[in-house]
Amino acid sequence: MLKRVAVVSIAPILPGAVHGGSQRILDGVLRGLAGAGAEVRVVCSWRPENDGGFNIAPNIRVEPLLRLTGYFPDPWEVPPHQILQSAQALAPVFEWAESVYLHADTFYLRRLIPDGRRVVRSFHDFHYETALVSAFAFDADLTIVPSGYLKRCIDVTAGAFRATSPGDSGEPVVAIPNGIDIDNYSSRLGVTPRGVRERSSGDLVLLWPHRPDPRKGIAEAIGIAGQLSRELTDRNIRLLVPQHADAASSPETREFYDNAIKLATAEGVLESLEFTPWWSGDETADAYSFADVTLCPGNFIESFGLVAYESLVCGTPVVAARVGAMRDLPHHPDVHAFPYGGALQAADAALAASTGMKDPAGIRNQIARDFSFESMQNDYVAAITGELPGAPVQAPPIPSTTKSDLYTLAPWCTVSGEAIYNDYDFDWALRPGLAAFLGVVEGRRSGVRHFSTSELNDAGVIPEEIDQALRDGVLVRA
Repeated sequence: MLKRVAVVSIAPILPGAVHGGSQRILDGVLRGLAGAGAEVRVVCSWRPENDGGFNIAPNIRVEPLLRLTGYFPDPWEVPPHQILQSAQALAPVFEWAESVYLHADTFYLRRLIPDGRRVVRSFHDFHYETALVSAFAFDADLTIVPSGYLKRCIDVTAGAFRATSPGDSGEPVVAIPNGIDIDNYSSRLGVTPRGVRERSSGDLVLLWPHRPDPRKGIAEAIGIAGQLSRELTDRNIRLLVPQHADAASSPETREFYDNAIKLATAEGVLESLEFTPWWSGDETADAYSFADVTLCPGNFIESFGLVAYESLVCGTPVVAARVGAMRDLPHHPDVHAFPYGGALQAADAALAASTGMKDPAGIRNQIARDFSFESMQNDYVAAITGELPGAPVQAPPIPSTTKSDLYTLAPWCTVSGEAIYNDYDFDWALRPGLAAFLGVVEGRRSGVRHFSTSELNDAGVIPEEIDQALRDGVLVRA
């Protein structure tokens, strides 16, 4: 068992606050490493709130040594002397470490890591420039992703790039699903979250518990609140929006919430919009339990959908757009999914969800089985220390491949009627011929999704359409 582990998080870590799903997973990984006997030093971006560093727990020390912005998509957009200062401060930590874990890898200063150190990284998105550059340009002994969706996206892009690069070798990519701490996330009826007024008769409480990114669906959430207020005139619609931990210190974050006020005013539901403190830990479970419906209505390319699962185990139904890994949410009566961009469908889904949970025990047991928090911690520890079965330190070389005549629908796309949704376009596009063919393939082949040029041609999809679909990333070569 390795005893000294250096962890790098480009995002800032703040005392007493866990901001975002990726940071909740990181907190669990850190505690798992410490619980297994490792001494952990966590390097992150500096903020006034974490100046001087702090201890999360025994054997877990947070050191804010990185003078980066910490914000995506441009965490490295700082004066060059700050990158030099970051490198100089970080180098001794890598010298001290036996193993290095790069959380949500966007770390470019690879030359600082001494030879012989085991390097494990994880990706929790695959759309920010920093993650894409890291995946294509930098190596690791092992890459961890939280879902089959993200693994498929990497396999057909960065994986294909490595497979056709002379002298390169494949890098093992393993999916370790994010864990849901069902001991912490459970129904807490009768508890009012901090900073929220108590419920009144007739309240219908919607919860939008996301970080301040417009693609997380704040406009859609306000639209849902507006539609419900017009349909349910006898109900008091409340939309709870927690304000991020850095709302006071970041102009960008403050602007996000100011824009939310403008949107709610335009929709006529300003009185429904309720800003709350940024919750963490037990308080988040209080918020899920307090709400009637949790909203995940945006087009952000989720790599797992942690909010949805946490809400469900707390006994609150979920309304979610079918985007990214949210398409892999279980088919269950308490998961109310809708095609992104369908405003009326989103409102209908919220209305159906507002009647309450249909099978709280069943979905809780399913999530406990499939997304065990303890299993996630154990697998991360084994991966970082080199003890994970089936995850070798070095991947075998991948032979060069020839151009394939087989295609598959890109893992970031889905078909509905005559349209195809592309996660990376954040919208639908009409492709009648190709969509019709793909709909037949999906229904006929029970999971086998490869098809040839001749099959496409026989179905009336002409070569120009195939070439355009490849350029647009709708089709990928199998």
